[in-house]
Amino acid sequence: MLRLVPYARPLHHFIPEYVVYTLFGIIFGLVNFALLIPILDLLFNKQFVGTVPHPTFEFTVTYFKDVFYYNLYSIINEHGKFSALLFVCSIVGVSVVLTNFFRYMAVRVLMRLRLRVMYRLRNDLFAKYLHQSLSYHHDHAKGESIMVLTAEVQEIESSVINSLQVLLKDPFIVIAYFGMLMYWSTKLTLFTLIFLPISGFIISRLTRSLKRLNYFSQDTLSTLISFSNECLYGIRQVQSFTAEILMLRKFETINDNFSRNSKLLFGKKELAPPISEVLGVITALTLILFGGYLILTGKTNLTGNGFIAYLALYTQMIQPLKNISQTSSNLQRGIAATERIFRLKDAEVEIKDKRDAIEKNDFTKEVSINNISFAYTNKDVIKHLSLKIPEGKKIALVGASGSGKSTLVDLICRYYDVTNGSITIDGVDVRDIKLASLRNLIGFVSQNTFLFNDTIANNIALGKPGATEAEIIEAAKIANAHEFIMHTEYGYETNIGEGGMKLSGGQRQRIAIARAVLKNAPILVLDEATSSLDTESERLVQDAINNMMQGRTSIVIAHRLSTVRNSDEIVVIQKGEIAEFGTHENLIAKGGIYKRLVDLQVVK
Repeated sequence: MLRLVPYARPLHHFIPEYVVYTLFGIIFGLVNFALLIPILDLLFNKQFVGTVPHPTFEFTVTYFKDVFYYNLYSIINEHGKFSALLFVCSIVGVSVVLTNFFRYMAVRVLMRLRLRVMYRLRNDLFAKYLHQSLSYHHDHAKGESIMVLTAEVQEIESSVINSLQVLLKDPFIVIAYFGMLMYWSTKLTLFTLIFLPISGFIISRLTRSLKRLNYFSQDTLSTLISFSNECLYGIRQVQSFTAEILMLRKFETINDNFSRNSKLLFGKKELAPPISEVLGVITALTLILFGGYLILTGKTNLTGNGFIAYLALYTQMIQPLKNISQTSSNLQRGIAATERIFRLKDAEVEIKDKRDAIEKNDFTKEVSINNISFAYTNKDVIKHLSLKIPEGKKIALVGASGSGKSTLVDLICRYYDVTNGSITIDGVDVRDIKLASLRNLIGFVSQNTFLFNDTIANNIALGKPGATEAEIIEAAKIANAHEFIMHTEYGYETNIGEGGMKLSGGQRQRIAIARAVLKNAPILVLDEATSSLDTESERLVQDAINNMMQGRTSIVIAHRLSTVRNSDEIVVIQKGEIAEFGTHENLIAKGGIYKRLVDLQVVK
């Protein structure tokens, strides 16, 4: 069982903890550099004579400095300079341990924050995908969706979260170190400020075009993923038509566009660090010259040992400044990814529950289709269609491909909403029923059965996760699937591979029927469930379907008209309208569209 406890903490609780650990790390880091001066003084034979009076307490840097030197002079006078050096080094050792402890704790806090943000973001995006309408998924390539869920989220983690780490830590480091430098030498520190705006201006000029380049790069990568997914999914067709070279040429074109743009993007991105380093070195060399001039001419109170400590602290400030300067380029890439993610998160969910939607857990009367119309991408698919489907009856929908049969079933299941009219179940508009409740009333078996890369048992139990082993086996027996399942390697625990590739078409279809049987929905929808099977498989599947339909309301879409002859009513749909309806015998006697369809299939 997965443990989600680490992710239960609100995000805003992480920030204060991180800031506290960071501040303590900075304070002890400053102590380390401040103690360089007395260490150098002790090593290079500075005279420590006399005594220092015990300072009066006040919460200032000067007080703590005076306390330190009071104890240092006391140790020198009583035990000698080596003992004093041991004392100072001990303090440095403890300070270094504490510095790294607090830095480590800050990193751990940020790690939890990072994991929490990524966990929630991936969950939110995947939930959004699962609840989007079929029209949304038809309009958006799967590669684009996978791209957002993986690469874009990873980009957020590597850019925005890392930038957050910099913004929550490095500005404090720069401010604290800069304050210490100002305390040591105001003139020297103010001199360094001349170079900071110059460095920032150059870096900002380099990163201005990163956002535009990153947009194009991510779009091209999305196209590359989509194309690769299509080719691999349709590899049988590619190979059967010997289209490997054609597909490779198309892939090379997309890949070339992506590589060229990535070259520009990474070239500009990687130009910032070396420029920052060069500017930093030039600044440091200039600082040495100016500081040396001040010390040699006696225009500053800073000693030679103090200047060495000053330079050591100053060099430690360069990396945080570089990090801050690079944050802009990182954020440009992260902003581009964030905008793509939020386009998905903000996308309107077309099919959703009304605020006052109701639960409906039974079906007792009829499904009523009342003068409905439906248009998809400005093309009329269903036009002024009305139909009654009484409880317990078997209704067959027949007609040419593209006539609107599957669309009608999708409207009943509310994968789409009708443009005009209404569909009711027991007098309740399907738009007024909660989606989960509505779809629990309907068991669906389609021609293109989709099975997950999981065990047979888990695939059958998709609609009833808590099903017992006995219930799963009973459903498989009704679907004529138990016998072949027991001949697989591990029985019901056999993994069937991606899309059920380890099973034949008829076996996959019977697994899908067992899944619908176990769901035990009062309304069954069978969308050409036997059209792609061979004669033997069709017989087994049709027997399973007949077993499943016992006592249930059934809506059957079929091209093979032999499978619907015994329906209570056959509805012939043509161009989105009901052309004729009746029993098999009545429609044959009319000599209309249905009879022509039957004659074409040579049905005896």
